[in-house]
Amino acid sequence: MPDYEFDVAPSFAGEDRAKVLPIVRRLEQLGVRVFYDEDHAAKLWGANLVDQLPQIYGKQVRYVLMFTSEHYVAKKWTKVERQAAQARALEQADEYILPVRLDDTEVPGLLPSVVYLDLRRHDVETIAQAVAQKLAQHRSAFTVETPVTPRMVAALVEEEPLGWEHLLYAAVVWQGTRELESKYWEHFLRYAPRNGTIEHRAGIGLIRDRNVLLAEIIKAAVETYTADAQEAAFGSPGIPQDPEKVIHLGRLYVRIFDEILEWARDIHATSYADENARTASRIQARFADQQLRAMHRVVHDLRQVAGTMVERVTAGEKINTGAEQIPVKHLEVDMTVPQVFEVDPELEAEFLAAMKRLSP
Repeated sequence: MPDYEFDVAPSFAGEDRAKVLPIVRRLEQLGVRVFYDEDHAAKLWGANLVDQLPQIYGKQVRYVLMFTSEHYVAKKWTKVERQAAQARALEQADEYILPVRLDDTEVPGLLPSVVYLDLRRHDVETIAQAVAQKLAQHRSAFTVETPVTPRMVAALVEEEPLGWEHLLYAAVVWQGTRELESKYWEHFLRYAPRNGTIEHRAGIGLIRDRNVLLAEIIKAAVETYTADAQEAAFGSPGIPQDPEKVIHLGRLYVRIFDEILEWARDIHATSYADENARTASRIQARFADQQLRAMHRVVHDLRQVAGTMVERVTAGEKINTGAEQIPVKHLEVDMTVPQVFEVDPELEAEFLAAMKRLSP
């Protein structure tokens, strides 16, 4: 991991200095290395800021703490800092800019979907603790992209950033499904390499067996991925979380995803002597489409939540992994295997028509 000169560099307009300074001082009390301009007057004395600011805000810090306001977007030097930070953010997978709202002014280049803290609602301590937790997550050298090795898991558990168990789960699921990405893509290309199986008959019985098998795969997944299994992995109030169980639950999700992919892949990989049997079977393979898309979407949602978990939990959102309605102030972490074994009516009609053309 890179070794940065500073943990955090606040980027703010001079008009907002009085609001920013208490956060800077609290961060320093928490042991955070802060680049605060007035504390580094000697470093900046005589420097060309056009050259120096991009170095600081683009290369020398772990995070940029961006205090956004009408003054912030109007100043030329904050523009230099912001553009340097945004250029750096484009180069790395995990988050780099940590925005804090002072008012509702929109900042060029920061999407509305980016999670903000807000000094009008979150006090100095909340924001400082959020930064400290982000750095704890970084010190463990663990992100969703980090290989899940015993050493990295031990570091994560030792630092215990907020939501570490959900970060670990997201990492296991994300990495496992990424390894299946080409297989997932090939499914929607309707391709699989030949498996050597040749179906000489009309294949009606085989098609019916496959329908039952897919339904059973999904039902078994939902029955296995129970609330009790999730509680055993993520713990209940007063009971410590077990990282090995979290990892196992994540790998189970990946295994289910792969099992459904393999179900469809086997259909595409089979050679059919009867063209009608081939057509009906190929249509049948598309029955898995909605289930696969739903599970794939869950994985990407998990990754997005993991990237913003610390600041959202620190700001007061509570992690909710239940199936009930999620209140606005709760952070939803979808821990379920979605059960969407549904067939589009048009696809079903196409399949039934293909089945009628098969010889009994």
